[in-house]
Order: sequence, then structure tokens, then C-alpha cells
Amino acid sequence: MSTKVEYAGNGARVMLSGELTIYSVTEIKSALAEAMGRASEIEVDLSGVTEIDTAGLQLMLIVKRNPGSDVRFVNHPPEVLRLVDLANLGGALGDPLFIAASQS
Repeated sequence: MSTKVEYAGNGARVMLSGELTIYSVTEIKSALAEAMGRASEIEVDLSGVTEIDTAGLQLMLIVKRNPGSDVRFVNHPPEVLRLVDLANLGGALGDPLFIAASQS
């Protein structure tokens, strides 16, 4: 998993690529915590995520509920959409989910 963070003003964009699994959540959590400490608005781009498990989903929920930061997840790949749908957590995450017509 690689994490790239870009800061601009009061915001940060965090780009994730690779696996968002139990094996990488500690590293990702550290990068997200640093971004939340430096910016009040954070956009997490999930387009590069190739695999996610329940540990990754749990991290998404924890980050989303962090007071003092407005965190948005964007560009959900099919792997993430499937797990969010399976866990019925689309509403809990509160981000717009775009599902391509070919996926329905």
C-alpha cells in the first residue's frame, strides 16, 4: 500500500493505492492521522485501492467519525463498493457512491 498526501490551504487530499487490509491499516492510519492533524477538510481518494477487508472498512468508519475533521471518501473502486454494500454501511459513511451501470 502506498499513501500520498497533498496539502492545500485548510485541506488535504490523501491518495491510497494497493491493499486496504489488515496488513496495511496501521500504516494508512498513521498517514490519515497526520493529515487530520494538519487539515480540517480531508478527501481520501480510493481509486487506487485494489483490495479491502473488514479492517480497511473499520478504518474508514473510524476516520469518518473523527471529530474536528471533515473526511470524504471519493472514487470508490468496485472492490470497496462491494464491501460497503455487503456490510450495508453506505449510509454510515455518508459519501456519495457512484455505481456504473455495468456494475448493477
